[in-house]
Parts: sequence; structure tokens; C-alpha cells
Amino acid sequence: MTLALNKYHLPDEPASEVIDYCYDQIGFIPTPLQRPILDCRKRFILVAGGEQAGKSMIASKYLISRLWESVGSDAVPNDDPGLYWLVAADYERTRAEFDYLRDDFQTLGWLKRATKRVDPGLIELHNGVRIETKSAKDPRTLAMKAPTGIIGCEASQLDLESFHRMRGRCAPKRGWLFLAGTFEGSLGWYPQLFQSWKTGTEEEQSFSLPSYSNNHLYPDGRSDPEILKLKALASDDFFMERIEGIPSPPQGLVFGEFRPDLH
Repeated sequence: MTLALNKYHLPDEPASEVIDYCYDQIGFIPTPLQRPILDCRKRFILVAGGEQAGKSMIASKYLISRLWESVGSDAVPNDDPGLYWLVAADYERTRAEFDYLRDDFQTLGWLKRATKRVDPGLIELHNGVRIETKSAKDPRTLAMKAPTGIIGCEASQLDLESFHRMRGRCAPKRGWLFLAGTFEGSLGWYPQLFQSWKTGTEEEQSFSLPSYSNNHLYPDGRSDPEILKLKALASDDFFMERIEGIPSPPQGLVFGEFRPDLH
């Protein structure tokens, strides 16, 4: 397959084949635990990743996979090549996703230009697609032109107001929002959304991506000796939150229905 990125239409091949071709060209082979995340096409996705689970890599590959969605709806006209945001608590925390995307687009032959800095950063493709970095420290950067899609980088370190701003910016183009982060504890808006979206809704879904899903670091997966050592030495709460990507809220709350995002 020869694949050139066209400004106004998709290639004749099915999108799934195009995406797999792109992954093959950049040397990315999704693991069984990564594939359901990458294939999910709901509008709002949250990934709770363990430490070193490859959250930034998955986020960058997810953005690539959604470049192939049709334009031409009332929300996204044909002459709009696409605008995507990388949003984090500060510019520097967008760097991993920015670097992955820049390198992948360079390999694919699609990269027109990319800034060296990420504060702010810009990646522009030959077909006019733009990927811009945004810092939540300056709310004004989240109140500009509506994007086609947003990646929340180290999303668990964003505050609730930033989440609401990102979700609001998705509305004009019926865009998507992909959040990826490691739990910084099991209370707060991020763990609450994880639990709320776990069973899935029409537009929302959450996933856990354990550390041992990164087979480059842990070739034996859950049975890897290093993972077994961590499980033996760490507290149950630490292992669940930081390795398994599953919140472990304190037991015995007086108000079991307490929601940090509401109260």
C-alpha cells in the first residue's frame, strides 16, 4: 500500500487497514491490552495507566488512528483539515506525546514542520492538519478555536476546571477527548470519572492499562519477576493505583456516595 495524506478525502482502503499500515510503518505493534483502547471510537475516553505503561505512546498512536475519520459533516466541513490539541498542566508535560507524534509523522513522510519548543509547540502536516500544545496554567489557551480532538497529557494532574474546559471545547465540532494519566491517589475527579465510565456509556469509556502491559519493559507481563517483586514489597493500594491502574479508595467512608467533582 502506498499512502499519501490527502487534504480532502480518505484513501480507498478501509480505515482499519490504513491505521494498521501506519502502525507498521512506524514500527508499532499494539499489545492485546492496548488494542481495545486504540480501537475505541467513543467521544470521551479515559485511560488509567500504571507507571511506565506507555500512556504517552498510546495517546500519540490514538491521535494518528483518528486522523482517518471522515470530514464533511455539518460540524466539520470538507475544507477543515483538522486541529488537535495536546493539553497538560504545563507545556513541558506535553513533550512526550509531541515528540512521538513529530517522529511518527516524519517517518510517514507527512511532516511539514515542527517547532523545537513545546511552550507552545506546533506540528503541521502537509495536508494542513495542525497539532498544538496547550497549557492549562493559562485558561485562555483553552478558549480559542475549537479542535477536532484533544489529548489530555498526564491528565490526572489536571484540575476539574480544565477538564470541563476541554470537554466544552469538544462541543462545536463534536470532537473527541482522550485522557491518559496515572492515579495520584484514589479520590478526586480523575478516579471518579474512571469509575463512572468503566461500564461505558454511549459516548464515554474508561480503561486500565497496567504497567506490565508494556512488554518492552516487562516481557513476561503480569508474571514478570520485577512485577512480582513490586507486588510483594508494595502496599496493596500502591500496587493497585500505580501498577494496575485501578483506584483503591479508602474504606469506611461515612458518605459512600460522596463525589469529589460534585461536592
